[in-house]
Amino acid sequence: MLDFNDLLEGGVVLIANPAKFCSDLVDDKPKSKGKGNSILGGLFDDPFPTSQFSKLTNSISPALLAKFGITLPPSPDLGPDRRADLLPVVLFIDRDPLMGCQAVLMNRRTGNLMGDLPPSIFETAAGDNTGDGNEYTPHPLSAFMIQPLWWAGSSPGGNIMEDEGNPSNRGGGLKAIDMVHACPYVNGSVPLAKSDGLYWGGNPVQAQEAMKDSRLEKPLSGFDFKFFIQTTRWLPSQLEQEIKDGTWYVATVSKEVLFRSRDRLGAKRAKPLWTEIIELLGDDYKHIRDKLYGEED
Repeated sequence: MLDFNDLLEGGVVLIANPAKFCSDLVDDKPKSKGKGNSILGGLFDDPFPTSQFSKLTNSISPALLAKFGITLPPSPDLGPDRRADLLPVVLFIDRDPLMGCQAVLMNRRTGNLMGDLPPSIFETAAGDNTGDGNEYTPHPLSAFMIQPLWWAGSSPGGNIMEDEGNPSNRGGGLKAIDMVHACPYVNGSVPLAKSDGLYWGGNPVQAQEAMKDSRLEKPLSGFDFKFFIQTTRWLPSQLEQEIKDGTWYVATVSKEVLFRSRDRLGAKRAKPLWTEIIELLGDDYKHIRDKLYGEED
């Protein structure tokens, strides 16, 4: 029997089972009904039969897809790498028996950079930025300008455990932006116990000073931080049931792998995060990777 108190701790990574997201990879494909030998049998067949593809598509949960911004099951026509890009990889944040679970989707970019955000929305985090209107005021997040803004899921952002009567410093007053990072000296951040030295939340403006803290073994850079809008949530016992149903594989993954740049380098396409993790899990998961990539024996 699974011990979810031990299994679901902050920092573990959930990797999607492609059979729960891709209709052509469904484990229990519907079987066609035999017509028998009766001459009359054919008279009562459905004159508008449902196609095999439609039956398989219907076996995929639309709610599960929508949670991760996917409209339809990823088609084989997209190619294996693009389908792997769409398969969710989520970093688990917290679990509460009354409030449910929270995680962040690690492999979905918004297309925006942190520098695209208007400086005015960070004024609460940066303090009083008022001036005479003529002096130059640097962007409050100048150290993170070129960092991507990631889409963490379809639920509103913020900490589900946060006390509404005692606002958290996490996000520096901007609750719409969350971050995962490797700096232990960011105010308001929380260590992710089962991660490779990662932390959740904190003040992104103060983080620019914390990343240069003399107590660090070496100074950090903006590439040691990932910024997110929104989040992924499950109702109480919902994620646990999905794990029992085989929707997710649970693993521990290094910070190096989770933070690796997946940008295209010339004609060479970076390996999708889902693919790299599945390959690192070893031979027990090779058949899952091969099934998606059409390389089964």
